[in-house]
Amino acid sequence: MLPKSFFLFLISTFSICLSSQGQQRITSKLNKHFIEIEEVDSILHRFTKVENTQKSGNTVTWIFDLQNRLVRQSKKGFNPTENFNQEITETFDSTNQLISQRILNLDNSKYVIFYYKQGIKKAQVTNHGDDVFEIWRDSPDSIYMTNYDEFIPSIEKSLWHQFLAKNLTYPSQARTSGATGTVILALLISKNGEIIEIEIANESQVNPHLSKEALRVAKLFKGRFIPAVNLEGESEESWLNIPVRFKLG
Repeated sequence: MLPKSFFLFLISTFSICLSSQGQQRITSKLNKHFIEIEEVDSILHRFTKVENTQKSGNTVTWIFDLQNRLVRQSKKGFNPTENFNQEITETFDSTNQLISQRILNLDNSKYVIFYYKQGIKKAQVTNHGDDVFEIWRDSPDSIYMTNYDEFIPSIEKSLWHQFLAKNLTYPSQARTSGATGTVILALLISKNGEIIEIEIANESQVNPHLSKEALRVAKLFKGRFIPAVNLEGESEESWLNIPVRFKLG
């Protein structure tokens, strides 16, 4: 575990290092869903993001909690060996132990995620695209195929889309003003696949009438979700973000 003083030092020295290298640094506040919020918003502030764009065009991002502990770090750039744009993201617990590492192909959205426990790789998820997932826990010998990522909650996409098509309307106030955008619904899914809480994850970024409509429709949904399954193969309570897009045609 790295001491708290290390992270304080890390943050304080960013400006000096980046200035001397001619790099660009952007600091922003995030809510608990890791979505950017207004700089003056202290109530929803849960994390701080520091983003550094290098001369090469690569972007390195660090996310700290309010105790200045590193929670997540990522690097976005071109992979010359595999010839695609990628983003590598690592997450850490409060003791700075590695929890997961995700390698995302930015060109086709396919990814592989490695999950760790006490420094040992315990599981892997490979997204092959078209809702084809390859998963193993404890050992690569236990590999199997599914049509969803078991480590996050999910729902049958066709069922959800049919529900939205039937119930979602474009608010007249938003239509009149020409407002468009994507509302990100944050749903807390129970171990039994039920919705416990519903929030708008990006409320400060979208028209309030669009947010209100997305929230109204989400509360009407009576279907069940597939709960997340942890490293031990047990269902657990977890958040799921679902985008609801409003576009004027």
